[in-house]
Amino acid sequence: MVDFIRPGRNVVVFSAHAADFCSRAGGTISRFIRAGSSVHIVDFSFGERCESPALWELDPVPTIDEIKKIRGEEIQNASSVLGATSECLDFGDCPLLIGPERRQHILDLLRLRQPDLIMTHWKDDVLHPDHCAATEAVIWASRYCFRPVLEGDLKPCPSPQVLFYETTLGTAPLAGFIPKLYVDITESYETKCDALNHFKAQPDLAKRYGVLAEYRALEAQSTAWMKGCKYAEGFVPLFTQAAGFSGTVGFGA
Repeated sequence: MVDFIRPGRNVVVFSAHAADFCSRAGGTISRFIRAGSSVHIVDFSFGERCESPALWELDPVPTIDEIKKIRGEEIQNASSVLGATSECLDFGDCPLLIGPERRQHILDLLRLRQPDLIMTHWKDDVLHPDHCAATEAVIWASRYCFRPVLEGDLKPCPSPQVLFYETTLGTAPLAGFIPKLYVDITESYETKCDALNHFKAQPDLAKRYGVLAEYRALEAQSTAWMKGCKYAEGFVPLFTQAAGFSGTVGFGA
């Protein structure tokens, strides 16, 4: 795992709602960028209905289109802080519905970008159906993007490695999320917090996910021998053994 974060990687990060990519993997994204890799963020929705609490409390309450505009600016600003590019597919949320045409769009996106690594929600994040819907579609596209028999004008590409990031905050035990890979984000932690602070529609994200980063760092120190790690993010690889993972591993500073 010494070369997990290295120059030249092509990473795509999928996110059901506006801030998910940043709260779960912002520190790791920043580390990829600093190492000389490229990262593109794909938001399925703006989180306009189920994840914009500060905007709903305004008087008058903004329209859905106004909320989308605000959240879109937040996504762009946060992505820029991390050094990544981003786009929002505007599929809607609560519920996030991904039918055949939208699945094909995701597959085409992978063929266009040809990532060697994608990150997405934990497959069993059962307390947030939008997260499960997003990841089901991402896994489908990642397993079929190399098959020439599927429709589409773009040429097939190799299937990328898939990493699942954190569940909805506080639900990891219930959802069975046990990290197999820890990334030390001590040096990129402040960058992650700066990015999270751009999400004004979701106050206190930096504070709440800072607590999680400290907890994951304690786990990393104990289970992956990552001494000196103050903040960490945890991941689970799809097909753990096939991807070259065995037991708990850590990627230090």
